[in-house]
Amino acid sequence: MSKKFKDGELIIRDATINDMKAVADMIQELANFEQMPHGPKLTVKDLQRDGFEIQPPAFRCKVAELKAEGTIVGFALYFNTYSTWEGKSLMLEDLYVRENFRRRGVGQMLFLNVASEAAATGCTRLDFHVLAWNEARSFYEAMGAENLTASQEWCYYRLWGDALTSVSNKTVTHSA
Repeated sequence: MSKKFKDGELIIRDATINDMKAVADMIQELANFEQMPHGPKLTVKDLQRDGFEIQPPAFRCKVAELKAEGTIVGFALYFNTYSTWEGKSLMLEDLYVRENFRRRGVGQMLFLNVASEAAATGCTRLDFHVLAWNEARSFYEAMGAENLTASQEWCYYRLWGDALTSVSNKTVTHSA
């Protein structure tokens, strides 16, 4: 196991528009790790626009940066959502740490930072998805996260691509 960072060596901060190239690169690294290398479709410009040039931003992002070098070694990208049962929530879309920096507390720092923001802003929960084979599941469970597929049999669905286009083109009729 690699050694943890000393205090001050690594900082977690809000991402800036200029960080989106590094974030886009890490999104591709994550897709490769998840065995879906052709998954990411967004460009750096898309991330810059969606996170910094529209109001409200579509997402927020934290980065883990080596203070001395200014190198970004991880990120957490998340956004607001809403539960009709519990109110305000955050959705953690991606949390990624570059391979050479794993098992050194970087992921934990990013996760705790986002969880703290959720609590501080009155969110009732922090939701996220993890592939069944991903070893990070044990980390999340150790942090107190509940696997809702196992405990409550929730299934996660997605309507996208041609299916989304097809559904959006259907006409809704109302009976009198």
